[in-house]
Amino acid sequence: MTSFQTLVESYVNKTYKKVQRSDCTYKDTMQFCSSELQRLLSMYKDYVDEDQTARLTRDSIEHHIRRYHDYSIRGDIGAHYRQTGIAKGDTVFEHVIPVKEIICMLLNGQLTIQQALHAPTCLIKKSDDVELRNRGLGASSPGRWYFFQRYKVLNSVFTTYNGQSIDLKNWTLADHYKFFNIV
Repeated sequence: MTSFQTLVESYVNKTYKKVQRSDCTYKDTMQFCSSELQRLLSMYKDYVDEDQTARLTRDSIEHHIRRYHDYSIRGDIGAHYRQTGIAKGDTVFEHVIPVKEIICMLLNGQLTIQQALHAPTCLIKKSDDVELRNRGLGASSPGRWYFFQRYKVLNSVFTTYNGQSIDLKNWTLADHYKFFNIV
């Protein structure tokens, strides 16, 4: 037997400790993702060419934003907003402003890291997610400041995660960040 074969055949699957979600783990996730995003943004600004390395860096930025949203937003409050009348299990967690646009605004200095990590998310009915896609709003939005504009086609009511009513016509991105205490 070769030493490589011995190494492979002697492998024993490692079981990692399961981490219980808590205020501490959400804080750790925030610190880690913020630090990684700062590092990646610093790297990105030094690139001269929009080459594969730049693309891979943008992919890494997307990974950390989505990871934070999945763990700390979906895992804690479910989403920043929710459509009224949705049934558990019949929902889609979605980024109200598409992540690709959040990344571009972050790279252009139009959003801070904290704002990117707390970009608005929403739980909507699966059927309404299909409706948005059918209307060309699956990965785009008619507005970023009045970000709920994309939901006008659904003729639905939306609230914050804790039940506060939202006026779709007038709720702005500034209102979102103020409500969630993001500077």
